[in-house]
Amino acid sequence: MKKIIAMLLASAMLCVGFAGCGGKDSKDGKDGNPNVSATDVSATDVIVKGTVDVSNVKLIKDGTLSVGMEIGYPPFEDKAENGDAIGYDVDLVYAIADKLGLEVNIVDTAFDVIFAGIGTNYDCVVSAVTITDERRENCLFSDPYIDSYQAVVVKKGSDIKITSLNDLSGKSVALQDATTSKALLEDMIKTGTVTDCKMGPSEKVLTAFTALDNGEYDVVLCDSPVADTYITNYPDKYELAFLDKENVEQFGVAMAKTDEALQTAVNEAMKQLKDEGFFDDNKAKWFA
Repeated sequence: MKKIIAMLLASAMLCVGFAGCGGKDSKDGKDGNPNVSATDVSATDVIVKGTVDVSNVKLIKDGTLSVGMEIGYPPFEDKAENGDAIGYDVDLVYAIADKLGLEVNIVDTAFDVIFAGIGTNYDCVVSAVTITDERRENCLFSDPYIDSYQAVVVKKGSDIKITSLNDLSGKSVALQDATTSKALLEDMIKTGTVTDCKMGPSEKVLTAFTALDNGEYDVVLCDSPVADTYITNYPDKYELAFLDKENVEQFGVAMAKTDEALQTAVNEAMKQLKDEGFFDDNKAKWFA
């Protein structure tokens, strides 16, 4: 699943018309992650609070929405210098909680084990989670809140040419473990669509980019908004080699398979947020 923040890039890098809108305030990302930019005005300023009934929603802690999140996947989740969680998904969590009239408790959790904690360590997961049929077998999902595409990133000036994901044959590919990027590449290797490919899963997407920096791998395969963030913040280091525009992925809030009450409440909250313009504001705030 993974980690998410103006100069212009090809508009195809972002889904459904994410517009370039650089922020005035810049906060350094965690452990050398790209700077995560934000505008002065919060995307949550216009939210009408406490408008969704949660009387039938069972929470791990009364009055609090506990959320599993892997912090370190910019521009979706990152940490400011003071240690605060920041990013697109962080603002979304607080906006949803405002609608539900709840406080927020973010539980920083490694992505490769994040789904196992639903219902025990936290009520839901908001962490750039792609909605897939496989994940639906064990989780309920909210309505989708963002579109993404698989992107291939190379070092700036690389002579590697990628015209489709099939061209990953013969390449070494760095990516984050437990993500749809890994699942996709594994399937392509299994079916013989991609051959002679070295795959290097890492716990963090940052590690994948570090491996590319060090020449350990030829390319990084990741979600397009993440690719865009690294390219935008390090234009002299990275460039886009390929964007799989033919296959869209959608992110959603994941919760327990039996937690239909929370699913209903979250969907209603997101509908109200959409009507109030939150999603447009949040895209402009966090995406290059």
